[in-house]
Amino acid sequence: MGLMALGLGLWVLAYLAGHRGLDAGSRGIGAVTVAISLGFGAYVLIRRIRRGPQH
Repeated sequence: MGLMALGLGLWVLAYLAGHRGLDAGSRGIGAVTVAISLGFGAYVLIRRIRRGPQH
């Protein structure tokens, strides 16, 4: 799940980098999506590394 969230965040980031003509609202929603996805993915992976696969 963590890897999927990181992948989604990176994909949206690449999309935003390639589509510079988006309006401010779309860029804002995309930036929030990137922040949430990368944050959640990092949280899940760090938690799994620290506590093991059963937690």
